[in-house]
Amino acid sequence: MASFKAKPPPRPLVIWALLLAFDAILPLGIALGQNAPGSPIIVDLPVAGGTERVLFRGTQRAPALLVLLPGGDGIVGLDPGGGIHQLGSNFLMRTFGQWIAQGFDLVMPDAPNGTSLFGQRHLPAYADAISKAVDFGRSQAALPVWLIGTSAGTTAAVNGAAHLGSKVSGAVLTSSVTRVGRAGETIFDAEPGAIAVPVLVVSNEYDTCAETPPGDAPRVLSALTRSPRKELVMVSNSQIARRADPCEGMSPHGYLGIEGMVVQRISEWIRTAGGH
Repeated sequence: MASFKAKPPPRPLVIWALLLAFDAILPLGIALGQNAPGSPIIVDLPVAGGTERVLFRGTQRAPALLVLLPGGDGIVGLDPGGGIHQLGSNFLMRTFGQWIAQGFDLVMPDAPNGTSLFGQRHLPAYADAISKAVDFGRSQAALPVWLIGTSAGTTAAVNGAAHLGSKVSGAVLTSSVTRVGRAGETIFDAEPGAIAVPVLVVSNEYDTCAETPPGDAPRVLSALTRSPRKELVMVSNSQIARRADPCEGMSPHGYLGIEGMVVQRISEWIRTAGGH
C-alpha cells in the first residue's frame, strides 16, 4: 500500500488558481487546436424558497456538458467572481481544471440559499434545482448533459437522472453513498430504478468510509434496472493525507493520488457511451 502525506489545500480556494494549476499539470489533456477556455459565468437562479448560484465554464467543441455535484453538505461557497470558498478538497472541486482539460463544458451549482443539502438531495425540490442548473447550462451550450456526483453528491446525481427525463443523457456515480450516515439519505432514496440512461459507477477498493463501502458497488448496479448501459470501474489506491477523514476528499474516498486516471477513465466512458 502506498502512503502519502500532504496538507489540506488552503481556503478559500479561487477557481482561477485551480484552473491554472491543473492546466499546467495536464497540458496534454487539451485537444489539439482547442483554444483556452473562456471566463466563468456565474448567475443566481430562482429556485423554491430562494436562489441557487451556478457557475458555467465553457470550452470549444465540447462533447458534453458536465454538471458537477460535490459531496459533503453541498455548500461550495461560490462568490460573484467564481471563487470557491468551501469543499476545496472534494474530488470534483480538486479536478475542476482536469475536466476542462478533457474538453468538457462544466456547470457547478452551489447549495440553494447556501444551506446544507444533507437530507435534501433525494427530494423533488432538489431535482428541480438541478433542472434549473441544467437549463442554464444548456442556454450557454446545447450539449448532451451528464450528471457527475461524488460521495453525498451521488444521491443528487441519481435524483436528477431518475426524474429529469430527456434533459439528462447519462450519470456518473463516484464513491456512492449506500449506507445512511451524516447525509441522512442514500442513493436508494432517489429511485435509481427509474434511471433510463447510461450510468458509470466508480469506486476505490481502499475506500474505508462507512457510508460508501466499495463492496456495495454491485448492489448499485443491480438497482439500475432500467439503465440501458451500466458499468462498474473499480480502482485501487490507498493514499491518504495526514489526519484526513476517510469520508472526505483527501483519502481513497476522494481518489487521492489517482485523480487524473479517474478523470481520464470517466471521460473516455462518457465519450463512448454517448457524449457526442
